[in-house]
Amino acid sequence: MRRLLLFATITFLLPTLPVSADSLSYETGIGFSFSGGTTVNLLRYRHEANPLFGFGSYYEAAFASWNGPNSAYAIAVARGIRLERTADEYLSLTLGLSHISRTTSNLGQPFEFYGRLAYEKHIGKALFSVGWIHYSDGKFLFKWSGPNNGENFATISIGLLF
Repeated sequence: MRRLLLFATITFLLPTLPVSADSLSYETGIGFSFSGGTTVNLLRYRHEANPLFGFGSYYEAAFASWNGPNSAYAIAVARGIRLERTADEYLSLTLGLSHISRTTSNLGQPFEFYGRLAYEKHIGKALFSVGWIHYSDGKFLFKWSGPNNGENFATISIGLLF
């Protein structure tokens, strides 16, 4: 419940822009690599932001849970950019930080990096995507001790733009 309250607080504190195309999405997928045999469920809220590095961008808050022997819950805040192919079709790249409910044999720190790469398409007010989500503590990059196989999920999502 505390994580859900934190998620709601972060979502409502994000700055509001004059023109907005916010979205709320449900995402699900299967684990692969060290996450094999797991399923992830994720609720994502996005809020439009000013351009970043010349690309359309957004803020994102997400709540995820996955099952299996390394089951956990995670809450994440991130910033993303859109590499547009057309006005309704783009590749999104999202990077941020997350907090997981427990350390596991795949994730050795309570705070993790969160990344998502996805192909997204709008059809009217509906938003569809196929993507990849990765949680990692950056052990190899920062030379931290402890396990860091990471969690990897191939996902699909459906959402609503408002």
